[in-house]
Order: sequence, then structure tokens, then C-alpha cells
Amino acid sequence: MIGGQQPYAIDPDGPLAHAATETLAASRREGSMEPFVEMLESFAGTRFPDALRERWLDNDPAAIEAAWSAAVAEGAISEDLGAWKLRCLIYVASGDVDFHDQAQQAANEIPNAEFISLEESDHVRAHLAEVDPLLAAVLRTLRASG
Repeated sequence: MIGGQQPYAIDPDGPLAHAATETLAASRREGSMEPFVEMLESFAGTRFPDALRERWLDNDPAAIEAAWSAAVAEGAISEDLGAWKLRCLIYVASGDVDFHDQAQQAANEIPNAEFISLEESDHVRAHLAEVDPLLAAVLRTLRASG
């Protein structure tokens, strides 16, 4: 399952990618995840519930920045998605401007891929949904893979 991203290279100049890079660098310099969390909340259009906010703030800014930098530097993870033989579920929020079209393209290239575009403004909002909008699709994918 691929959620909130796609198998192509991340465009570092995309709105979310650029904001993530900038705020993770600020978070590392400050020794606090606050700048990054505030950016996520800005994209989500809401302050996170306290428990979720605390989980984000409890992360190591240097570690999160290193993981993000590695993902940006990684580039495409496959040169031939048509060769993939496993079932895939690819989901993305309709407002994920950095990677919605690429996620749809990947689903079109991968045999046996299912694509779901969530009616959310971005993947942060999709992850905050009260009811998991993907549960039925996840179960369907897992059952068909056995």
C-alpha cells in the first residue's frame, strides 16, 4: 500500500515538499518539531488534537529531517511499474497537489493496482479522519493477495 506519496521522484519544489524541507530544517535548528507541526496544521487547515500533536512533537527533528531528505534524494523507486506482480492499493487525498496525478499514473501503470482518491483537502486531513475511509479497500487488497 502506498499512501500520500507515489513511486516517482519527489518534486522538491512542490508546495508541500518545499514547506516540509524548510520547516524540518527549522525544526532541527530549533531542536523542536514545532515549526514542522505548525506547517502540517497549516496545510490541514486545523490545529491537531492534543494527543496527535504531542506524538508529532515527541519526534526527533534531526531524525525526521534525515528520513525526509533520504526520501527526496531517493528518486523513483522503480523504472518499470508494469513489471510489478503484486496487488497494490494506492491512495491519496484529492488535494494532495504534490503527488495526486503521479499516484493516479502509478495506479494506471501497475497491473492489479487499485487507486482511491479521498475527498479530503490533503493527506494530513485524510489521516485525521474519524472513520478510516480506507479500511474496506485495505481488507479487500489483503484478502486478494493471499
